Amino acid sequence: MRISTASQFDRSVDLIQRRQQSLQASHDQLVSGKRIVKASDDPTSAASAERALARDARLEVQERALETSQQFMLQAESALGSAVDLMQRVRELVVQSGNAAAGDASRPAIAAELKGLRQQLLDIANQQDSSGAFLFAGLGGGGEAFSDGGSGVTFSGRAGTMTAAGSEALPLSVDGKKVWMESRSGNGVFKTSYEAVAGTPATHQPHAWIDSGRVTDPSLVQSDKTYTLSFLGDAASGFQVQITRDPAGTPALDPNPRAYVPGQAIEFDGIAVTVSGVPAPGRDAFKVEASQPDLSVFDVLDRLTTELGAPGRTGAQVAQTVQDGLRDLDSTMGSLMTMRSNLGWRMEQADGLSSRWADGRLAAQSERSAAEDLDMVEAISGYQNKQTSYDAALKAYAMVQRLSLFEYIR
Repeated sequence: MRISTASQFDRSVDLIQRRQQSLQASHDQLVSGKRIVKASDDPTSAASAERALARDARLEVQERALETSQQFMLQAESALGSAVDLMQRVRELVVQSGNAAAGDASRPAIAAELKGLRQQLLDIANQQDSSGAFLFAGLGGGGEAFSDGGSGVTFSGRAGTMTAAGSEALPLSVDGKKVWMESRSGNGVFKTSYEAVAGTPATHQPHAWIDSGRVTDPSLVQSDKTYTLSFLGDAASGFQVQITRDPAGTPALDPNPRAYVPGQAIEFDGIAVTVSGVPAPGRDAFKVEASQPDLSVFDVLDRLTTELGAPGRTGAQVAQTVQDGLRDLDSTMGSLMTMRSNLGWRMEQADGLSSRWADGRLAAQSERSAAEDLDMVEAISGYQNKQTSYDAALKAYAMVQRLSLFEYIR
């Protein structure tokens, strides 16, 4: 087979160009530190690296959302901790006001301190995070989460909880209305309260009070009923208590009045309440009604401040204030502590998510590195070999040039 001079030249030039392209590709890999500079270098590995990159980017976004949520939860949990501490102080003051040694002279001072504690609690309820958003505004609003007006404190936000977008529901706000203003009234099942009989003069001062009560048989409790305890008789012949149920139903209550014994439990329809003191028949009455989720921290403090600051109240009135106050404080504190515990649990969960997502990112980065990163030792060795091969091709071409007929004639 004859090989022309032109064919030899073309083959040599083609070989040089291929060696030059291989050398340039190796050079590009060394400069970038990547085995895959473009997808065509290794389509399978390039696709694997792209999937790992996308997974790493997604986890990075979730990590940023998690960090934002963690910062919020830390601030909200701290705020609720401060609120619980203040409520503990309120409880101490209420207990102190019920002490026999505390008279009209000391209770106004207690009421004044309660007023100051209420303002501190309102400040906590309107606390903002580092971005200026209100911690307890729920789904947000146009201003502060809680407004203090002439009729008391009202919720100005929107009920609900904001969460960060992602695979996990990460809280970015707390439903302040539920935490601060929707505790269960009474003992959680029913609520007891003093209620004067219609037509009783406003100047009448009661000398009897009722406790928070308890459930004795849950199967007999009728939550849709309201009960009224009224009194008959007199001190000489003895007092009696009459219980009426509205609306009436079955089983029927004992239609006959019962003997009233101060401090002795009065049982009916699976519940028991205790009335103490000396009632005034025809004037004093007590109501027992179903518990409702409408108890506000601020309303409780407003009522305590007003009642403890009022002069000339009887021991029975003070006892009733203390009984109701402690009951309501325990309920509202329970709501605050429940939310604080919930945030603590979510923070622990967030720590676990942070660790798991960090491991996921590391795995994605390792997968991407394995697919596209360059073995520098191997690459440098390969580059040197290709450079040697390129030099050899140039020298071979130079030798082929000298074998032409024109060079021979010359």
